[in-house]
Amino acid sequence: MTVHSIDVDPVCTGSYIRKPENGHFVVMDVSVEVASHSKLSAAGVSYPKVSMRQGGFHMVDKNGKKSQGNDIIGNGYGCLPEGEGLPVDIEAGENASGKIIFDVPSAEGAIILPELISGVGSGIQGWEWAFPSK
Repeated sequence: MTVHSIDVDPVCTGSYIRKPENGHFVVMDVSVEVASHSKLSAAGVSYPKVSMRQGGFHMVDKNGKKSQGNDIIGNGYGCLPEGEGLPVDIEAGENASGKIIFDVPSAEGAIILPELISGVGSGIQGWEWAFPSK
């Protein structure tokens, strides 16, 4: 997974724009490339797919307060034009690019993805991205 940019409080251009429920929108522009099924199976992953649902991410503000799951989904839906979002599930051997939007309580902190691959024992560790992007 590659994060190309992180934008805090972007101008919404979608068809169903609402104010952030939690205070700020944070948009990550990303690309995801998932290894082939055979490589993931060899690593012990029984059902290889990547879930990019916002609810799987966490947000930690600059003071260490954590928000997660439905807390960071909020009113982001509709802020981006249809077709700009990243698919929520990406299967083995597939590539995808797009944006993920979070509705967070702070304009400064970190977005955390604890793990990408579904399946016990995948050995895949998580990532953390500080924002605002520098």
